[in-house]
Amino acid sequence: MIRLLISDDHTIFREGLKQILGDEDDFEIVGEATNGDELLALLPATPCDIILLDLSMPGRSGMALVRDVGATDRRVVVLSMHEEQQYIVEALKAGAAGYVTKNSASDQLIQAIRKVARGEVFVSAAASLRPIRVARGAPAELPHSRLTPREREVFDLLVAGRKISDIARELGLSVKTASTHKANLLAKMEAETTADLVRYALRYQLD
Repeated sequence: MIRLLISDDHTIFREGLKQILGDEDDFEIVGEATNGDELLALLPATPCDIILLDLSMPGRSGMALVRDVGATDRRVVVLSMHEEQQYIVEALKAGAAGYVTKNSASDQLIQAIRKVARGEVFVSAAASLRPIRVARGAPAELPHSRLTPREREVFDLLVAGRKISDIARELGLSVKTASTHKANLLAKMEAETTADLVRYALRYQLD
């Protein structure tokens, strides 16, 4: 069971989170706080595994609060309206293990919680993975470098606007095999759609 503590100053948002997360059999919501000071006061008497933390709350908030909470050995998943990479990098450097934007789908938050509980790092699909590795002190390996040669061919053709049937014909594959390559490369890139791949290619100027 993953014990969660929600810290956000918006009542409607907290209630929504409780409803979404309460439907998961492996989650238990053990407390909630409306500001940073209240959160810090709750922690000594509230055993929990992960804190879902809004960066912008009354009183103590932001990266200083991430550092304070991280010092208690709880893992932190930041909830934020900010998608800019500087916020993501700063949060990870401060000790957060996850960063989920508030406009993300609920399944992204559920995935983030489970990954962070396993000791992994998670950032919303809207964010680049490069800052994650830089912030955590790991080699700055970009996701596309993990693709196999065939997956990279499919990637390039998708970005060029080709349909999966055209890609299959051009590469001498069945449509089913081409679709499998597409599914695999989307997973490796942590992308959901071809549009995500196009944005990635533009960001890193991939030919």
